[in-house]
Amino acid sequence: MKNSPQDLPRTGTRTHVPGRASPPSSLRSIPPATVGTIGGQVLAAAGIMVQWLAEPALFPGFPPGLIYIGAAAVIVWWDRRTPWSPLAAVLLSLWITVGGLVGGQLAANLGSANSALAAGNAVMLLGLVSSSVAAVFAIRHNRRQGTGPLVKPLSARNPRRTAVWCAVAGMLADAIGDAAPEGLRWDGPGPAMFAALALLVALVPGRFMPMLSVALSAAFIVGLTSNPESLAALTDPGGDPVGFGGVALQLAGLITTVVAGSLAAFPRTRRSAWGRTP
Repeated sequence: MKNSPQDLPRTGTRTHVPGRASPPSSLRSIPPATVGTIGGQVLAAAGIMVQWLAEPALFPGFPPGLIYIGAAAVIVWWDRRTPWSPLAAVLLSLWITVGGLVGGQLAANLGSANSALAAGNAVMLLGLVSSSVAAVFAIRHNRRQGTGPLVKPLSARNPRRTAVWCAVAGMLADAIGDAAPEGLRWDGPGPAMFAALALLVALVPGRFMPMLSVALSAAFIVGLTSNPESLAALTDPGGDPVGFGGVALQLAGLITTVVAGSLAAFPRTRRSAWGRTP
């Protein structure tokens, strides 16, 4: 019996493959938890802007928190089909919150007599917390929708494996350069964080870890080049050779991470290097 016209496949339509999740075709198809994760980061950014307007002296030049928040939102959106990409929002939210608590600035700003400054901090915290909670649900949803394991970063199947290796080497160089002037002490946040980040980039599948390394490296480049002590070490190599070598190694490592991490996260080809294995 011949097939009727209704039984024939239509031109231009997509064929659904059993067991494979179809990519979202519109904003309506994006999981609410992912929207909540990004929305929380946007709310946190609004809180930082209120702080900046209320007390510009607290953020000379530009609030660094906006870099982290913007990076978290972009990573979650760009790599939204990867199961663990919302973890970037959790990690960067913790970085801002824990850093503020350890430094004492967060508690001081919340109790400030400047009501706008205190309100801005409260809004920022609300955004970071809500984003982190939504990220947990987004990870759960993404894992349920997954169809198989992702390509491992250092696998021979990953055409960007060389870029991953270069990014890892750049982060390790930064960690060593940061620790070298103090006799290779690793008790500061910079060396330990970048050493751990290098390990995560090498082991965790998905594009979000290289993207996270790019964001953090870029932020640290801004901080390093605006630090008077670092600039003094760079402009006077003979005065402090160890300090000069440490800062130079940091800059070289961070720049390498930005370039290699970008190549690893954003392949030129339409087919992503981080596609799922069959």
